[in-house]
Amino acid sequence: MRRAGALVLGWLVAGTAQATDAGPARASLQSVVDALAAEAASLSPGSDIALAVRDSRTGEYAGFSDTVPHISASSAKVFWVAAALKKAEEKKVAPLAEKVFRTSDNEASGAVIDLVGGPDAINDYLRSLEVKNTALTKWNYGKPRWATNSPKVMGNDNYLCAADAVAFLHRLAAGELLKPRPTSRLLKWMELTPREGCGGWLGTRLPAKARATLRHKAGWLPPGCCSDDARYNVLNEVGVVRLPEGGHYTVAILVARGPDWPRQAFFVERASCVLYRALSGEASLDCGESLAKQGGPAPVVIEDGGTPPDYDC
Repeated sequence: MRRAGALVLGWLVAGTAQATDAGPARASLQSVVDALAAEAASLSPGSDIALAVRDSRTGEYAGFSDTVPHISASSAKVFWVAAALKKAEEKKVAPLAEKVFRTSDNEASGAVIDLVGGPDAINDYLRSLEVKNTALTKWNYGKPRWATNSPKVMGNDNYLCAADAVAFLHRLAAGELLKPRPTSRLLKWMELTPREGCGGWLGTRLPAKARATLRHKAGWLPPGCCSDDARYNVLNEVGVVRLPEGGHYTVAILVARGPDWPRQAFFVERASCVLYRALSGEASLDCGESLAKQGGPAPVVIEDGGTPPDYDC
């Protein structure tokens, strides 16, 4: 790793401890986010990243490229289920939502969209919340569904931005979007998702207690899944993370277009851990320091005629 990268890594390890020891002089959350963004260049070279995080205890917010639209993949499904709970009876939403969060079922997600009234109704719901850089454009699982009111900022792809995701999740967790019972149900469904590994990247490097209470939705379009790896290779995480002394934070980590999927995954796992370390004050938490020092996982090399790894889960 180049000297600049080493300096960034040193700040990520030592800066949080210094801030914790100093109490009120803790480094700003924006400084942590900026350091992660700088580190991404060496950990996941070639990837487009966006970060956003908000501390519910203080209202402190930080972001990097947070209003830039990213292909949403399945992370947007949390918006759709919330819209369904707003528009339809909970007993109709529940069996579908359990599939959406447990296995990211795409046909169940289409049925959720139908409960709301179709893609246009989803977008109307988002606009009513002033979610401005997120839209559903099409969903073809089960049957074709096309929105007529999507701005199509990313062509025919569905999209979101990190700032929208964090603002939405902050309001959801605060009980501002839904009545108490549907709010509780949705947050509980978000605990059905994987807590580590494929589909659970947000929790992989968190302490066991935080991982056990994690509420999130990953979205992924791995290499070879879609028409153009240079456009896709999407790995997103959005969620609500509880802190040990009470309170929580909402977070969005969006990474796309990188040439090496394991490095993208490692960056998401590490970024989640570093943010938790900064906000919890657990300065001794290991967020993959040794692997980060070597620049992340070794690149995957496929010999001519070889079979690429199966990244889909």
